[in-house]
Amino acid sequence: MKLKRLAAALAFGLSIGPAMGEDLLTIYRDALVSDPVYQAQRAQRQATIEKLPQARAGYLPFVSAQASYFKNYNQRDGTDDLDYNTRNGNVSLSQPIIRVQNWIAIGQAEKVVLQADATLAAANQDLILRAAQAYFDVLLAQDNVALSQSQKTAFSEQLAQAKRNFEVGTATIVDTLEAQARYDQTLATEIRDINDLEVKRRALQQLVGKVVPGLVPLKEPLALVPPQPNDIEAWVTQASESSLTVIVAKAGNEIARKEVDRAQAGHLPTLDFSADYNVNRNPASTLGQLATGVSPTSKSGSVGIVLGIPIFEGGLTQSRVREAVALRDRADQDLENAQRSTAQNVRQSFLFVTNGIAGVQALERALASTQSQLDSTILGRDVGVRTSVDVLNAQQQVIQTRRDLQQVRYGYLMFTLRLKAATGTLTEADLEAVNRTLGRS
Repeated sequence: MKLKRLAAALAFGLSIGPAMGEDLLTIYRDALVSDPVYQAQRAQRQATIEKLPQARAGYLPFVSAQASYFKNYNQRDGTDDLDYNTRNGNVSLSQPIIRVQNWIAIGQAEKVVLQADATLAAANQDLILRAAQAYFDVLLAQDNVALSQSQKTAFSEQLAQAKRNFEVGTATIVDTLEAQARYDQTLATEIRDINDLEVKRRALQQLVGKVVPGLVPLKEPLALVPPQPNDIEAWVTQASESSLTVIVAKAGNEIARKEVDRAQAGHLPTLDFSADYNVNRNPASTLGQLATGVSPTSKSGSVGIVLGIPIFEGGLTQSRVREAVALRDRADQDLENAQRSTAQNVRQSFLFVTNGIAGVQALERALASTQSQLDSTILGRDVGVRTSVDVLNAQQQVIQTRRDLQQVRYGYLMFTLRLKAATGTLTEADLEAVNRTLGRS
């Protein structure tokens, strides 16, 4: 009874027209403000861009001030106790003139910010893909439930007819048992599809942070558009320059190379401008001279340059250089892997798009053929040249072909997006193009 009520509710949900559902673009925009994965990446990028002002601070003036106040108590045998206060103040300024390490760090920070920007852009593309995948997963699950219910209805009719034919003696018990077995299998499939639909809906809810009452389905027929340009190597060439994965890897490689330079700069001298001003009031230093009018307050200042020459640090600088060189070599391999993986992903996505078009067209023809086969099989059964088992098999083939067709359709749409993402060019405009294949543009 619970299953019937749930199936009825799902059937009602599937019957809701496009005007009552949310389209793909709406789902993406909701996810853009509510998806925690993307929001976390935005916060990470905001934190990373602070690396640049932090690096620039290494070449800006450093000014500090200190002040102190002490009460002093001295007990001396044979004389009066001595109590006095001391006050000290200091202001110092340091301005780097030559610090090669700090200068290289600024260049590193610029690459780190570039890498963070590319990573955030990649996260946005990933969000588009996840939103589309979650959307189409729900649509496919809804289609499967509807097909299961359609199949159950057809097999139920076949079972009832087989029972009537057996009662009047025009069919054997084998037809009834076969129809009963197919009907029971369909019930199990329906339960599985209903459960899968609920899982997919929860996954979509997790992405957008709310319950989605309904979705706009695909238009019929689905417009099939080949990649533009329809040249796989042109896509690979474009990806080598614009792929966000490659851009992130290139930035990481440049950061690693600058780290080698920065480590080697540890051998170089440094030159700083320095200024210092002190005020010190200490009565104890002039107790014997107070009668002569000597002030207990002293002031001093200094201005000059400071040259630092590293001579030996226990092998620390050499070790850092070796470490940086090894990390640079790893970054070289990471970049090579990113370039190869991107090229492979582009080729794979391109082939899935082109083969997806061929697959959809082939399955559309197969659906027409299996439907014609079902009609002729039913007619053959009615005239006595086909059995009920033949009708059941033909019905099963029609339903399975419909399932395969819907899955290939959604797969084709997803790989049109994945192809753009592999080249780093996926934008909301591409999602709008896919959105126009739905029942509401």
